[in-house]
Amino acid sequence: MRDQLEYLIQLQDIDNQLLELRQERGNLPETVERLRAEIEETTHLLDMRREEQLNAGKERRRIENEVELAKVSLKRYQEQLFKVTTNREYDAISSEIESAKSLIQNGEARIIELLGREEELAAQISTLESHLDKIKVDYEVRDAELQEKIAETSDMENGLHARREKIVGQLAKPVYAHYERIHLAKEDGMGVAQVYMGACGGCFAAIPPQKLMEIASMEDFILCETCGRILVDADSMEKERQ
Repeated sequence: MRDQLEYLIQLQDIDNQLLELRQERGNLPETVERLRAEIEETTHLLDMRREEQLNAGKERRRIENEVELAKVSLKRYQEQLFKVTTNREYDAISSEIESAKSLIQNGEARIIELLGREEELAAQISTLESHLDKIKVDYEVRDAELQEKIAETSDMENGLHARREKIVGQLAKPVYAHYERIHLAKEDGMGVAQVYMGACGGCFAAIPPQKLMEIASMEDFILCETCGRILVDADSMEKERQ
């Protein structure tokens, strides 16, 4: 039992050091990930706007061609109108003239609408491109800072992880499972708390005298009744080693 408690203390010490390394990096990992996601999202939106602009241009040019053809037909129908000899021919050509005029009118209105949309999309694309360039620069700077910090601490971090794996292998699974649950749930990452002046070193709740004796004996796992941390008495362990 003492061995298990000592392993837990060593594990907590390693996790404290790993937490310090993460704190040294600050919010850089989250910032880099946020910028990367924003680059991806902005690039996707930019591609959509460019595609929309391209399609609007294609539709406009198609309608422009239709309008030009309709104008040619209108001129031809108007010339034919003076050559008809029957009312039936007159009515048929008049109908074609009205159809051509309607096509031209509707087409020109649509062309104006599409030109406006293309201008609007061009402005949006320009804004998105500027924003994307800014994000990319920010991302490169932040990522470089993060990689530098990782490089500075990678050897130490790898060593701590190796030691951690070795210690975890020595712990009983239920013991490690409880530690890990508390360790991950607490903001300070503390799954093991040392007794300090008769209180839990994690939440500072007072510990009854009988519990203090049980903790000092190191014959069983004693949990803080308030926060659930595993309680240990480092002073007692030090005396046992001497």
